[in-house]
Amino acid sequence: MSNMTQQPATAVELFLLDPEMLRSGYGVSWLAYVGFEEQRRAAEFTHPDDAMTYAAQHALMRTIAATTLGVLPTGAAAIPVDRSCSLCDSGAQHGKPTIEGVNLNMSRTQGLVIGGFTRDHQLLLGIDVEKSRGSLHNGFDRIALAPSEREFLATLDSQSAQLVRMLLWNAKEAVLKATGHGLSVDPRSVVVTMSDDSAPFSRAHASFADPSTNCKYSFDVHWYTKGEHYICVAASAPVSVAMHRVTTPKMVRDLLAP
Repeated sequence: MSNMTQQPATAVELFLLDPEMLRSGYGVSWLAYVGFEEQRRAAEFTHPDDAMTYAAQHALMRTIAATTLGVLPTGAAAIPVDRSCSLCDSGAQHGKPTIEGVNLNMSRTQGLVIGGFTRDHQLLLGIDVEKSRGSLHNGFDRIALAPSEREFLATLDSQSAQLVRMLLWNAKEAVLKATGHGLSVDPRSVVVTMSDDSAPFSRAHASFADPSTNCKYSFDVHWYTKGEHYICVAASAPVSVAMHRVTTPKMVRDLLAP
């Protein structure tokens, strides 16, 4: 178990968007932010809900970016987004989306899109959202959890252990999104340790060593529950998190106004 180091907290804003908003009367205002390439990719999804969730994620991302950069809504779709993979030299656009001058991280799942934003450009920030589900696949502990995590699970009752498995996966995804590695590395290399005061499992510490460079990372981890969704924020320094459920781009602009 570990105690969190008390340092001045960096503000992190979380914007929560229901993808169904794009089917409502507000849909036109959201879709105006989506770039042509993103529209094309959304059209390639087989299921309409998946296409809508993808479009919602990118509309929210561009709304945050445009507001931060002082770009008018009419120019948001043209903001350059770099998806180059920093872990390979293929030139393929499958890496963590980055926008120059904006520190944000995005996540999506069925029924919810989240955009995390901070004005601190030094902070490593990762966001992950998972929809609650009854069970994880057989073998999850063996292929995803570090020995210390498996030992901690063994001290819990079955119901609590199932919840913690979900939270651990949530945290590992958030950490690897923050560093830009994604699931290109063994998830067991991210080690999550619950905080002493984290009952019912709301905070933790995570450590990760890049297997190719041995660069070491340390993260504070925070979990939040919104309905049937688990939200994880992984940050390389202490943060204070504010959540905002938004229905229109204007709400995002107003919340981020200086």
